[in-house]
Amino acid sequence: MKRIPMMLLLVSPYGLLGLLLTENPARVLPAGWALVCLLVFLPNMLYAFWLPRLGFSPEQILGWNLVLKLSSIPVYCLVFCAALLMGVFVIPLLPFLVLFDYSLLLPSSMYGISGVKLARRRGLMSRWGSVLHILLQLTFCLDVCSALYLYFTVKNRKKRRCAS
Repeated sequence: MKRIPMMLLLVSPYGLLGLLLTENPARVLPAGWALVCLLVFLPNMLYAFWLPRLGFSPEQILGWNLVLKLSSIPVYCLVFCAALLMGVFVIPLLPFLVLFDYSLLLPSSMYGISGVKLARRRGLMSRWGSVLHILLQLTFCLDVCSALYLYFTVKNRKKRRCAS
């Protein structure tokens, strides 16, 4: 039950893209995107900060962050390829594409920020490392690198702490 919001966040971008490919995009996109944002993305952004209260550890939250970041890569690639195929006609659509991409980036970034805050509270990260990784979580491409680094670093630091 605790993982249902995260699962919805995993599949919703693909459901939205599938809907766009099967229906008239001009008719479906505004309502479908608004619905996904209100029912999936926004609640997940809040849920990410609720996870520590539900007993999730920093490495569990950062693991979900990594899964969410990696699962979004194909969506970003499809948007990028579609923009390349449109050529010069993509210029008026750039603000909408950036808005779409950030609407996908922010919910998964909240999991990263929540995991960083919890790891910092438990002494697994430095203050400057925390600030740096929070900024990286909000930056395209670097968010995936940060998610990889955070997950494996926090996991290894916790193992070392338990071993000693």
